[in-house]
Amino acid sequence: MISRIEVFLRHLKDIFSRSEWAIRLLGLSRLKQPTTEPGLVMVQIDGLAMTQFNRGVKKRNLPFLQGLLAKERYVLRSFYSGLPSNTPAVQAELFYGVKGSVPAFHFLDRQTGRAVKMLDMAFVEEFEKRLKTRVPGLLAGGSSYSNIFTGCAKESHCCWSRMGWEGVLWAVNPFVFPFLVILYADIFIRTLVLVFIEFFLAVFECMRGTLKGRLFFRELELVWQRPLVCVFLREFITAGVCIDIMRGVPVIHLNFLGYDEQSHGRGPSSAFAHWSLRGIDGAIKRINNVIKQSPYRHYDLWVYSDHGQAKTTPYFVKYGRTVEEAVQELFGDYTLALDTSLKTRHESIKNRVSLLGHRRDKPSRKDQMPEAAASPQADVIVTAMGPLGQIYVNKPLSLEKIHWYAEKLVLQVKIPLVLTMEGPKIIAWTPRGRFDFPDQAEKLFGKDHPFLEELKEDLRRVCFHPDAGEFVIAGWCEGEEAISFPLEYGAHASMGPEETHGFVLLPMDAPVEIKSGKTYLRPMDLRHTVQRFLNKATLGTLSVPTPSSSSKPLRVMSYNVHGCAGMDGRISTERIARVIARHNPDIIALQELDVGRLRSGGMDQAQVIAKKLQMKFHFHPVFRWNDEQYGNAILSRYPMALIKTGSLPKLADKKQYEPRGALWVSIEFEGKKIQIINTHLSFWPRERRLQMEALLSEEWLQHPDCQGPVIVCGDLNALPKSTSYRKISRKLYDSQVGLAGHRPRSTWCGRYPLGRIDYVFVNDSFHVHSITVPRTDLDKTASDHLPLITELNLINS
Repeated sequence: MISRIEVFLRHLKDIFSRSEWAIRLLGLSRLKQPTTEPGLVMVQIDGLAMTQFNRGVKKRNLPFLQGLLAKERYVLRSFYSGLPSNTPAVQAELFYGVKGSVPAFHFLDRQTGRAVKMLDMAFVEEFEKRLKTRVPGLLAGGSSYSNIFTGCAKESHCCWSRMGWEGVLWAVNPFVFPFLVILYADIFIRTLVLVFIEFFLAVFECMRGTLKGRLFFRELELVWQRPLVCVFLREFITAGVCIDIMRGVPVIHLNFLGYDEQSHGRGPSSAFAHWSLRGIDGAIKRINNVIKQSPYRHYDLWVYSDHGQAKTTPYFVKYGRTVEEAVQELFGDYTLALDTSLKTRHESIKNRVSLLGHRRDKPSRKDQMPEAAASPQADVIVTAMGPLGQIYVNKPLSLEKIHWYAEKLVLQVKIPLVLTMEGPKIIAWTPRGRFDFPDQAEKLFGKDHPFLEELKEDLRRVCFHPDAGEFVIAGWCEGEEAISFPLEYGAHASMGPEETHGFVLLPMDAPVEIKSGKTYLRPMDLRHTVQRFLNKATLGTLSVPTPSSSSKPLRVMSYNVHGCAGMDGRISTERIARVIARHNPDIIALQELDVGRLRSGGMDQAQVIAKKLQMKFHFHPVFRWNDEQYGNAILSRYPMALIKTGSLPKLADKKQYEPRGALWVSIEFEGKKIQIINTHLSFWPRERRLQMEALLSEEWLQHPDCQGPVIVCGDLNALPKSTSYRKISRKLYDSQVGLAGHRPRSTWCGRYPLGRIDYVFVNDSFHVHSITVPRTDLDKTASDHLPLITELNLINS
């Protein structure tokens, strides 16, 4: 009854959902009916290093993400970005499986002969076409928001390679816009307030920057540009993602740029940067709230950062000139193509702002012809947008001359690390001297670098990239202060431990597979995890563990699955299997399973769940009607033998009451046979007392074969003060009561549990090790009962 009320309220909420109304007003497509296919929402927090994530959690700037770890059983893992540690390289590897797709953010594209940046929209679109020829994109059929690449998404919005939204918005009847404004009035108001606050912060930053010697007019440009990127773009993306969830889009990837933008301008640990995390955290929370209401799919929410950022000093601030000017002085008579790094940070912000309103129908001339291409015959081209850059020399250089220039770039130009290639070898030049790479990688990047082994391979890939220069320059190496070639106080792209160390936050049952001994993911690993999830790979691998000499607790779960019908009204065996797999039980006692019933699509729920979990099972139908069955089951990862099944007594004058039964198996565990009985008693007290007396008789618990370790599981429909409960408590121990320091927890009804009617009773052959009644969103939605998990230790006689 309670679940039906909740389903009714959910339908009522859907009717008044603004996302639903927005779908209708914008004329967007949607799924025609619910599907059992999983959905995935991937949130990228651009530029947030693992250390800054932990700091944000500690400072309570990320309360929702902290809640995922504390309450929703999410797992936090390190994420290695690969090289270059920038968004284009990460997304190319994640979306298309191509490692090291670019040698830097700014480089000479030898195919076109132009110096390009990965924010030149026309080039990014062309570059993604090259990626698409290799493998299908990860986001095929889905949607992509504020990313460098679309990932072959069916719909892309605010992406550098394709804008997407303007086609929809221009096609909308102009009379619809006032209704959209009214529909999202609170968001418009909140956005205006946040933009107003951010505006004054930007004014303050402008004044501070000017006092520090930065160019006033360039700082003034940021006053209005940063609020648009950090606030308006975030809110726009959040609203779009919520609409897509309500439409049933299978996979959605979005990128929040606010923290990355603030970090570039103010430093990764600055108060301004961490203040932006609050807004991002709130946006993710709103997305998750819509996920709970999704009428078409069950979505997983995954959160990660593509890379981190390191605190840097701008080259111009430290040395009073640009790196291009210093290189020009070194190369003397050589003509240099000047695309000064002073402009690149401002170009980046302008391009991010343009994601909100730029139309791609007619690419601008600037998109078509970057400035560095203005001198195609230049002898030397410097591309340095970030702490990783390239120097191209269009005239032949002897090996001796290459060594001379590399040493001068370090000692005279003051570049911390210069890499040159000699056949298959890489030579590294630093203020401490010359080193062979990768043999002396520890001296270059420190023996404590968290990703040193993979970094060796990735840096080699950068140096030998077809578009790499004769000299690869970097703003960091071990023992040197980190610098960035543009005007930025936080930077990424090179090899630093902060730049390459992001994070990934996944549900505990995400199908992650990484090499033995490896504790982190990289974009390729995350790509494979997404593919396994969307392809509905096996949810849990619950194979029998190798016997050990030490005693292992036996994990027993009792779970009334309500015919696999959740509190949202959807029937999903896969969702029930996910709940079970998350808690990794050894033995599972399930009640209210359908087999061949019309209401659940004719599915054999016990068999399907057991197959997904790779477990053995026995099912007992308490009633049959034609080909339809309904009853209880026991699943086990250990050898199991069926002892008995049978019906429990009914009241003679109440034949219409639901029939009840019990299932008894024997399980081999640590050399002993454990007797397990699973039952589901009547809702009516008088009938329930009869059934309990039958269980306590010689037919079941007093049977000569019911000796040794005994466990009784099930939904007794009886509260702890009831007569039935008191009767069985004289024979067995209630596991929730027998554990010292544990306060018994209710298991019914689902979302707001009020009563304790699900039990695991044991005899004196066991010691209760632990009790869990999980209350994650998935647990509270999958059924009208919560699972009860008991860990038991056998007591040696």
